Amino acid sequence: MEKLTIEIPAQSVVIRHALCPHGHDLMDPLHPMDGDASIRVVVRGPRATGTLRFHPAYGNHAVETDLSLRDGEVYELLCPECGSSLSHREERCLFCSAPLFVFYTPRGGHVVGCTRKGCHHHRLELVDLESQLASLFQDELKPRY
Repeated sequence: MEKLTIEIPAQSVVIRHALCPHGHDLMDPLHPMDGDASIRVVVRGPRATGTLRFHPAYGNHAVETDLSLRDGEVYELLCPECGSSLSHREERCLFCSAPLFVFYTPRGGHVVGCTRKGCHHHRLELVDLESQLASLFQDELKPRY
């Protein structure tokens, strides 16, 4: 398979669909961030468990949570519906060696990020590029010739 790398400016893509490994929807339209549905997960740390919402714009590191998260600590993320771990079992962060989390997007894509508070290593992988872009932007792709 050929690998295509596309550089996307931070916050230019808004994640519209995020799923746990079992297909449960992680999007939370009842708690929007900057007008778009946030991504809701359960966060478990060394002292407590609570709710964490990610900003849906890829590259925006803003979160809302009911816990006091400490820089440098590693947190486990879980699906709020089924409780399954969102850990990426195959790799660790290239920058700090912490476990990574993964949100799945339709048609085989995914968002991967570091579970260490303060480390901003993340990536967006699109498998079916045309379908993924259409889904992410919710617009019809039109050729430019």
